[in-house]
Amino acid sequence: MKTWYILLGALTFPALLHAEKYSLQQCVEKALASNANLRNARLEIDAAAEDKNETFSKFFPEVSATGGAFVGAKDLMRGEMEVPMMGSMPLSMIKKGVVANITAMQPIYAGGQVLNGNKLAALQHEVRQLQYAMTEKDVRQNVQDYYWRLVSLRGNVSTLDAVDSQLNEVHRQTTQFVEAGVINRNDLLRVEMKQQEMKSQRLTLENGIELVRMLLAQLCGADMQAFDIVEESILNPPAPATYFVAASEAVANREETSLTQQSVRANSLQIKMQRGKNLPTVAVGAAGMYYNVMEKNQGNLVGLATVSVPISDWWSNRGTKKAKIALQQSQITQADTQEKLHIDVLNAWNNLQEAYAQIEIARSSVAQADENLRLSRNQYNAGTLSMTDLLDAMTLYTQSHNRLTEACANYQGRVAEYERKTK
Repeated sequence: MKTWYILLGALTFPALLHAEKYSLQQCVEKALASNANLRNARLEIDAAAEDKNETFSKFFPEVSATGGAFVGAKDLMRGEMEVPMMGSMPLSMIKKGVVANITAMQPIYAGGQVLNGNKLAALQHEVRQLQYAMTEKDVRQNVQDYYWRLVSLRGNVSTLDAVDSQLNEVHRQTTQFVEAGVINRNDLLRVEMKQQEMKSQRLTLENGIELVRMLLAQLCGADMQAFDIVEESILNPPAPATYFVAASEAVANREETSLTQQSVRANSLQIKMQRGKNLPTVAVGAAGMYYNVMEKNQGNLVGLATVSVPISDWWSNRGTKKAKIALQQSQITQADTQEKLHIDVLNAWNNLQEAYAQIEIARSSVAQADENLRLSRNQYNAGTLSMTDLLDAMTLYTQSHNRLTEACANYQGRVAEYERKTK
């Protein structure tokens, strides 16, 4: 019967039997390739590039063309019109015709609006790239958080396995003692209750493992049913000094720093754009015309020049004043952001050091709990220790090992956070 259960499980969950395992680096690479936020960020870069190309086209002449044809009904109009060199001509003679013209205008001077508009478009493209880099860092950190959380939970399961093994041995011995009448059944009941407690903890852990596994698979764009990880060592992480970066250097490398700089540049260009709107606009061009009326082809080429002076804007000047205010605001934000980023980096470094210190504390607790359990087992076997004290020693053993695993996973998370804020 057990064989049938195994075969049924193999048929029902084939993906679990053939899971594809990924290392931490592979998880990061898959997430960077498939994450929805990153895909949208790439499209934002593409859209900014199109805006940049569109703005660049303003350097070239604006060309427009129109054309038309008409056919008149019988006696279309009555009356006459004066035609140069031909005298009066009855309109009723114009039954049909074709007209067309093409115009090209090249801006010569527009107050710097074309040049500054191109600079703004290029700046926006750079901003989208910086935002993409920030999103990429967020994805990397999220992958590492989920990965090490999964490793930590599975480490807790390993601890439960070790405790279960010892409990089974204690249960066997206690059963023999009860049957021999050496002890009463209360001790056996305590062991069995402890086993049930461990089963409950295992169920909670397995549910947590499955949830984190699926979240990591979704983040990596992998098949949730077949996804699994190659577990890397978590108990002996490098010391914080391995990752140290000077705060000033880290702040200079942060995308947030570059974004505030770009904001100041953008507002400076907006002032120039507003000033350019108050300056004359000069353009030159040419227009070609063709028409065929009364079966005669006629054409002409005309040179054009335009000068536009926005006189009424000279005394309003509202746009320039608002742009200057925006520039001042961006400069204040830039200075404030620099200070906050400096504090942020220092805080991340302190968190990293604290997390590493917690590992050392947890290691000390594990050593004490291991020794305490060893002595408790020996004393219980010698009949000098109660079952309650032995079970307490097992509880302390479980808690200390779980804390060590969680402390190591937390440290890895702080490493990911520190690297996010310094690279």
